Amino acid sequence: MLSFHTDSIPEDLCYKLLTSLVAPRPIAWVSSISPEGVRNLAPFSFFNVVCDSPPLVFLSISKRDDGRRKDTAENIIRVGEFVINFVSEELIKEVELTSGDFPPEVDEFDIAGLTPMNSELVKVPSVKEARAWMECTLFRHEELFGYDLILGRVVNIRLRDQDLKPIGRLSGRFCKVFEINQGS
Repeated sequence: MLSFHTDSIPEDLCYKLLTSLVAPRPIAWVSSISPEGVRNLAPFSFFNVVCDSPPLVFLSISKRDDGRRKDTAENIIRVGEFVINFVSEELIKEVELTSGDFPPEVDEFDIAGLTPMNSELVKVPSVKEARAWMECTLFRHEELFGYDLILGRVVNIRLRDQDLKPIGRLSGRFCKVFEINQGS
């Protein structure tokens, strides 16, 4: 049996162990806007549901190498709203395009050739090509160990009529979701 004391192993090994064991991790494709109205879109795999009453989700957003806050976190903190767009396998190329480190004035919707769609309860646009959306307001923000931890209150959930076909992260690879037929 192997044992890894997290205080005494390299950070990259700790990361690999955590992301390999807590899997698959769903991907939150987060749209936000700056106070000036510039659209932002970026994927995050440190994301999950916290509770259902009230409906809360969390995002963990690392800081840039120079210690500055990433645009998504800055926008959520300053504007107080964001949308989680659920990605499907046919959008993986666009997700990858939006994962780059762009200057704040760059619109990632344009970079990826995506269509912004009005949301119902928040002013942040949704990705029209996605299959499901959670419109969120900022519930709480904490800075912890170089990360911006965002708790979002889900105020609206929208679904397309077709199958979701969600994707997630499985260590360094992407994975497909399938059903297991369980006996009674």
